[in-house]
Amino acid sequence: MADFPVKWFSSDMGGAPVLSDKTPGEMIALMKACLSTGFNLMPIDGMEFDSGTGLATVNLSTGHGFLPWQVIEISGADQAGYNGEHRVVSVGTGWLTFAPDTAPSVGAATGESMEIKASPSKSWEFIDEDAATYQASFRSTAPSATDHVVVMTDDDPTISSQVDSSADAVNLAIAENYQNLSSFDEVASQWWPASHRYWSESYEKYTYCKKGWMLIASERLIYFIIGYGGSSKRSAFVVGNFDSVRPADGYNFMISGFRAATGWSSSGYGCYSDFARSTESNKDYYRRIVRPYNQTPGDTRYKFLKYSWESMGGAFMAPNPADNGFYISSGRVSITEDGGAENNSGMEVLRGYMPGLVEPLNTIPYYDLSILDDLPGVEGRPIVFCLVSADDQGGYDSEDFTQWRSSQDSHPYLIGFYLDDWSV
Repeated sequence: MADFPVKWFSSDMGGAPVLSDKTPGEMIALMKACLSTGFNLMPIDGMEFDSGTGLATVNLSTGHGFLPWQVIEISGADQAGYNGEHRVVSVGTGWLTFAPDTAPSVGAATGESMEIKASPSKSWEFIDEDAATYQASFRSTAPSATDHVVVMTDDDPTISSQVDSSADAVNLAIAENYQNLSSFDEVASQWWPASHRYWSESYEKYTYCKKGWMLIASERLIYFIIGYGGSSKRSAFVVGNFDSVRPADGYNFMISGFRAATGWSSSGYGCYSDFARSTESNKDYYRRIVRPYNQTPGDTRYKFLKYSWESMGGAFMAPNPADNGFYISSGRVSITEDGGAENNSGMEVLRGYMPGLVEPLNTIPYYDLSILDDLPGVEGRPIVFCLVSADDQGGYDSEDFTQWRSSQDSHPYLIGFYLDDWSV
């Protein structure tokens, strides 16, 4: 059976969990659906395999909502070749196709109850959940993952004073020595936005202000991208294990967040930069590793080391005038941390690399929310691109993409994520 170590989820998918404005518990439901249970379960009307094309066609009701490149899970067929996980190749009204890794034993599938759904990550487990306090805990089940547990608190009234009083944000606490939701050692925490509360229809004309979310999960790391706040722009957040250069690193667990206490409402813009400032090599706001490289207790900030001198997605003009091309860096994005007192020169320490993260070298806005698998040097590797805000103080609201040819602090930049194996 084909292996899909990375799963991509989007609010554009049929049956996807909904984040509204400030309804408690919605973010926990989203995480459970993407990581554990799946969503958009529906019956299959019929399936057929075409040996000429090597594709299986699944017949469904209209408005099924499955998307190309999405990983689906099929069950209930009498023929093993149809069942299991598959990546969608194409979709149409009432049908989709996928390429099974082994040809089914017969052309047409049989089975009394054949079903399809968006396949969840399956590499993360939910440990505890308390609906009354809108809390849940989950962790990676990967053998190579650390023992850290994520405790998510979704709009708990007892801590709402720490965020904008009318906002919907979730607190993610990273736990060691976890026993239950009320008994653990918190070693780091950050806030994530969890709604579209301040999204405005006036921004619909801007491609980088789409109302929605996207989540990409591997067996050890999760990226979450959402449009939020006063000018409805998009930012990205991360939690989980990164690839460490330190042998037997038991603390290579990272989390980024946003400025939950300020900047959420229509009058604040600073919150948009909290992850996107990672495009700037000397910024480390709201990004933590649970312990520094020397493994002493206490979390530490981390930075990114990139190809681009100014901003991820902003190394040079777009498209490149010399050949009208679009480029990405083929190298890994490095993670560095402060050398501290042990390093009197003030130099950074290389701690590891960001799994799955792709650094575009220029930004072509039309690639926002696009998936490409034919880029030179990485042919056959699907990459999903999205625009995230840079150091946005509310000064860039132009839909005129000709203004994006040069690097500016205010306009959004492309970042990308591989949708295949992050270990290569």
